[in-house]
Amino acid sequence: MLSLIHGNARAFELDLSGLRVVVPADNGYLAAAATLALVAGAASVTAITPQTNRFRSAEEAAEATLALASLAGLNRNLSIEERIDHQTCRTTNLLVSSDPIRPVTRSIIERLPDRAVVALLHEAWMSIKGEVDVEACREHGVPISAVNESHPLVGGADYQPALCLELFSVAEVAVANAAVALICDNPLADNLERGLREAGAQVVVFSRADLVFEHSWDAVVLALRPMDEPRLGIRDLGLIAKAAPEATIIQYWGDIDRKAARYFELTVWPPRTPGKGQWGLPLETLGPEPVLRRITGALKAAQLILSGAPTQPGGLAQILAPNDVFDED
Repeated sequence: MLSLIHGNARAFELDLSGLRVVVPADNGYLAAAATLALVAGAASVTAITPQTNRFRSAEEAAEATLALASLAGLNRNLSIEERIDHQTCRTTNLLVSSDPIRPVTRSIIERLPDRAVVALLHEAWMSIKGEVDVEACREHGVPISAVNESHPLVGGADYQPALCLELFSVAEVAVANAAVALICDNPLADNLERGLREAGAQVVVFSRADLVFEHSWDAVVLALRPMDEPRLGIRDLGLIAKAAPEATIIQYWGDIDRKAARYFELTVWPPRTPGKGQWGLPLETLGPEPVLRRITGALKAAQLILSGAPTQPGGLAQILAPNDVFDED
């Protein structure tokens, strides 16, 4: 992990010198965010622990985050906190929007100093309503940075289809020569289609579930941004039951009404919901490297936006615009 942290900091030329940074504490690969910021010269890092529940432990997250920073010899500038208090807000230059920090609310934003940025760990178009109070950021002049995951340094063009292929593997659906209906109306479509075709699948992309025609489909892949209601509800699943009764429905992104799927005797993977709005498999499934590259890319994007560097099409850094936020209304 330390080798990856130092390697990514060099590759991205990450420089957070003098900045006060807030990141999530974690007992997985996201624990590296704090140490990465410190390696890049951050004046201080505050790591916010998640609430303890049956899926995660605040104590374990704190211990893992602190242990990695200690191993790097940088723990003196790291503090572990349960929440972002008012004083922390007033001194924070770079605030990473990720669980357990988000939602980044108006009360947080209005206390940030004049030189501050909210950093997303994903692309601007992937934003969901409620992650960050965009209007409050606009009012207070706080930019929201995002990372172009398909940038060569970040490698999303490789890890996005790799995650999809991993889902096929755990679902025990052979990709080679498989007939795949990919339901996707967003920029993920190109990378996922390419990855599936290179693995030997025959792929047809549909922007909506009701466009899937009858065929001997082996798999139906859902890759739509989540809404309050499942992206595959009872109506769409009824149509898929007619068009692809033998197919395995694979949840890449976007929720599925699994109760309705059982009613229509459809096979869904994962069989249990991974959590509302979550990916079918977390990126961590592929190991630490893609996670570290995405975190580093997000911090670098924030650095560039904070420095006033212009964004360019295809560049690493993006700025969130109000129309990037997905509002189903």
